[in-house]
Amino acid sequence: MMTKESEDEDQITDLVVSHAEMRAMLWGRQREKSVSETSVSSTADGQVTSQRAERPASLSEEWKELERLRTTEGQSENSNMGPHKTHTRASVWKNFIALCTGLMLAFMSFLPLRNIQTSMFSEYYLGTISLGLIYGSFIIGCIVSPWLVQNARPKGLILLSLVSHVFYVTSILFPSFWTLLPMSVLFGFLQAPLWSVQELLIGSYGTSYSSITGIRIERSIHQFQSVFVVFCHCAQILGNLVQSVTLRFDDNYSHAKISAYEKHIPACNNSSHCGGDNHVIYDGSFGQKILSYFVEDFERLDYLQILKLLYLSLACCSVILIGCCLRKPDIIINKRKTPFWDKICDVLSFFRTKTFFMLGLLMVFTGMQQAIVISDVTKMYGTDTLGMGMIGYIMMCYGTAQLAMLLVIEKLQKRLKPVVFVLQGFLVTQGLLLVLYIWEPHSDSVYSILGFMTLWGALDAVWQSQVQGILVSSAVRKEPAVICYRVCQGLGLCAVFFSSIVLTLLYKVCLIGSTLVLGVIGYLIMEVSNNPITPMENRAFNV
Repeated sequence: MMTKESEDEDQITDLVVSHAEMRAMLWGRQREKSVSETSVSSTADGQVTSQRAERPASLSEEWKELERLRTTEGQSENSNMGPHKTHTRASVWKNFIALCTGLMLAFMSFLPLRNIQTSMFSEYYLGTISLGLIYGSFIIGCIVSPWLVQNARPKGLILLSLVSHVFYVTSILFPSFWTLLPMSVLFGFLQAPLWSVQELLIGSYGTSYSSITGIRIERSIHQFQSVFVVFCHCAQILGNLVQSVTLRFDDNYSHAKISAYEKHIPACNNSSHCGGDNHVIYDGSFGQKILSYFVEDFERLDYLQILKLLYLSLACCSVILIGCCLRKPDIIINKRKTPFWDKICDVLSFFRTKTFFMLGLLMVFTGMQQAIVISDVTKMYGTDTLGMGMIGYIMMCYGTAQLAMLLVIEKLQKRLKPVVFVLQGFLVTQGLLLVLYIWEPHSDSVYSILGFMTLWGALDAVWQSQVQGILVSSAVRKEPAVICYRVCQGLGLCAVFFSSIVLTLLYKVCLIGSTLVLGVIGYLIMEVSNNPITPMENRAFNV
């Protein structure tokens, strides 16, 4: 008869261990699994023995031990395990590049349209309200995303989020209050689980690659994260390049004016039931209605509509690429189910910590300074001064400076402390806000505007990297800290977008500047409290 100790030891050896469980164990997650039957090997004397699994002393030894358990002859005969999935460097990189390329195409379809949305739909503040709803629903999505991620398949969540890109771009093709605003809410809500899932997938690919190559897990994951960041910024650069190249063919968007059609947004979808002059009624056949939407007077193409169709095709390509090329991720996101309300309380618990009270305003500021670029700078310096066709080039400089500064910071952060970047960023940001209010550029100030946006893009990279790095290093638990950072960013974006309806530029600049001042003061207080200055010892005076 088997003893209790031998039964526990047999359960260790008879676990059905997959690559996903390996990753879960390496990430420190506990996996509870009941074993249906235990395998017992009898010796020649008839005594019952069991294989004792020694506890690995390091991560690399743990991997070897788990691989040995998979290939054990007795386990392969008694377990109901499926065929072994071999992982190679090529397979890991193939799935990772498919993920990065699909998301890059999706971001290319959204980021350039976001930059010109306040210029396209300025009537009734439709573009501004749409942006505010996107980031308002993004806040709600961030709070519930941990629960969604643990109860849904990663690939399914990614596909659902990419489909929302398609719906959102389609609503911009046919803009109205009943199409654009609901799609903005849906789109913003589904972006939060998209970012959470991609983080877990990158961790999965990094861990698999570490087990194959033998390099440290932290270094492997950092390598994959760096490549993903490059893809994201390439989406900003390439998407805006396509926008400017396309719109520069049209004289209406090459100068400082907006197409008359885009200033008239119908308040409903059915033009036959809309009143007023803010809509277009077509009396021809169905084909003529569709054609007349993209062609003015059947003689000249509207390149803005062509651009929207191009972005719609990019969004559709991202869905197809992820659906066909991304292999089903072999990953356990969170096997231990947590009730919905408990998960929400776990996320919200970080908002009661000292770290949040010290860094909260600085996190809100990172969103506010992005929002004023999207809503005001692009319209003032782009549409109203150089023309809508130049917004793409302006934001190209912004995105390129972001990427270059991130690469520079990665080299310098080992030599310089975060407080150095924060104080320098504080001074430069206050100067840029002052210039934004008092400078009135003209149509011949192209290089000055491009230089101004390049500096702002580099400054945005400093704030994003340093604030997030300070937050993660100061927090005990990383996941609630990252969610808190995104929520605060969304609050800053919403505050600026919705305040644009009632506040002038002066009040918005003062609001952002004061938030930055209070945020930096809170950070300095936290820095001093965490690193108190100890007085030097009194030394004897020597003559």
